[in-house]
Amino acid sequence: MAIDLYEPRTMARMLSEMKPPRTFIRDTFFRNHEEYGTEHVDVDIEIGARRLAPFVSPRLAGKVVDTVGFKTSVYKNPTISLKKVLTGDHLQARVPGESLYENRSPEERQAILLGKGLADLDQMITRREEWMCAQALFTGQIHVVGDGVDEVITFGRPAELTIALPAAAQRWDADTADIPKQLRDWRRACVKASGQSPDTAILGAKAADALLANEKLRKTLDTLRQDMGKISPELMGTPGVTYLGQLKGTGIDLWVYDEWYVDPDTGDELPMVPEKEVLIGSSRAYTALRYAAVPVATGSDGSSTLSIVRGARIPDSWIEKEPPARFIKISSRPLPVPIQIGAFLKATVVA
Repeated sequence: MAIDLYEPRTMARMLSEMKPPRTFIRDTFFRNHEEYGTEHVDVDIEIGARRLAPFVSPRLAGKVVDTVGFKTSVYKNPTISLKKVLTGDHLQARVPGESLYENRSPEERQAILLGKGLADLDQMITRREEWMCAQALFTGQIHVVGDGVDEVITFGRPAELTIALPAAAQRWDADTADIPKQLRDWRRACVKASGQSPDTAILGAKAADALLANEKLRKTLDTLRQDMGKISPELMGTPGVTYLGQLKGTGIDLWVYDEWYVDPDTGDELPMVPEKEVLIGSSRAYTALRYAAVPVATGSDGSSTLSIVRGARIPDSWIEKEPPARFIKISSRPLPVPIQIGAFLKATVVA
């Protein structure tokens, strides 16, 4: 349609269909963020047992108790580095939301585009962090694949904390499944392995559908939490997150988390939480989202130096003269580390 320059027009508020990243898994289980000045992160874990104090005769000396040992796990953080380029063509074109008659200057457009570019890169890194957190807890490892890198970071989850219900009668889409007992058994397994008591379960779409299709169980869901005798509604309003309630006697809050990501290899949109799986875990377990240092070149062309910078996001910007362009870059080296990996159990509950 041709635009009539003499017709009064109004630029409506720009509609953005960019889907902001959701970080329910990261915010629930990896609230502790740490920054380091090296590329390797060492974790010391004391190895202990539930030992009873020995009895001795009152006429004998005290019994010597051996000191517990420890093991050290070494992790090398993967690298994320994203760039955008801004050319003269970008500065001469109308930016989204700009009125046809506003006639912004190239400098104004550059400021807008730089801010939007940095925000876009930051959101991509945030979504990758959420994916890494999900992989660490659902699979017990993170498969790092990219340009020049293909490695697996494993966290040593005990085999008994990965469950696949073998019998059809046990699966959640069967009326004979005793789901509250399964949750209690899995909770005990985590307590035995880590000393931490799971309080949260995140359900995939098909697992949640199977649970809610069970009319008997649906009636027993307690959708109000009772804390210190006071009934208070569970936290609501987080996009993509639905609170189902708590099955009495389990001590575990049940959540459905609807979020997706685009697989960089296939281009397919995949769920962040596998549809047939359930993760139970403790929000109080010792975990950390750790950021390693990033090397950055600083200074002018004639006196550039290489610095090691620590932080969650390391921005950078420079200009190329031939052809003229401004580059912006954000680097980050995140690694979610579930130190108490035994506080998390993954179960496949639907065939």
